[in-house]
Amino acid sequence: MEIKAFHELNQIGKTPVTAKIGGFRSDPYRYSWFAGHFFMHPDKGWPTDQDGAMIPILQIYLPEVPGGINGFDECKMIQIFLNQKALPIDITKNGEGWKLIEYSTMEGLEIVETPEEVKGIKPFQIQWSESEQEDYPCWEEAWSYVDLSEVNESEEATDYFFQQYSNYSFTKIGGYGAYIQSPPHQKQGEFMLQIASEEKPRFMIGDHGTMYFYYNKETKEWLMHWDCF
Repeated sequence: MEIKAFHELNQIGKTPVTAKIGGFRSDPYRYSWFAGHFFMHPDKGWPTDQDGAMIPILQIYLPEVPGGINGFDECKMIQIFLNQKALPIDITKNGEGWKLIEYSTMEGLEIVETPEEVKGIKPFQIQWSESEQEDYPCWEEAWSYVDLSEVNESEEATDYFFQQYSNYSFTKIGGYGAYIQSPPHQKQGEFMLQIASEEKPRFMIGDHGTMYFYYNKETKEWLMHWDCF
């Protein structure tokens, strides 16, 4: 279909790295996990906030991620935890109802048993692999990259957009956010990864929702937004 916006969208596709959560024999030499088997420094203890121990969600061992994570070449591991009582509202900074920890080295780290009070999610090892399909921004976000006015005036072109320009909706690194509702307008950073509700670990964000994580390279701050059905 000869529409300028489609030619422009074809140039901005990104290949995400997707998470295969369980469904294979665990490898003791793989360190990426969902909801357990987290490495920590024994002297620092388990991450806590005002409501006690935090829930372990995702541990990413970057050497296992094809291509790593953009801008984190010196980082070896990233861990993400949630408050055990409630999800934060709107876009929040690291430490406001959730916590992301970066490790520059694995030296001195040991696997720590998850505290009993935050053991509700079933742990699974993760295998990372490049997606076979490219990600594209959703309809609302695509307007910030291209002018979709011509597409908007044609039912055929609109149908083509939604058939052709999709993105991976489960847990992934890179690509574009697979927003369930509209993307946040006040986003202050680059989209880095998302954690979706996942069936095997019995992990649910609201009503089958997803968390989206951004990094502001100027302030070196992580931010998180989530939505659901």
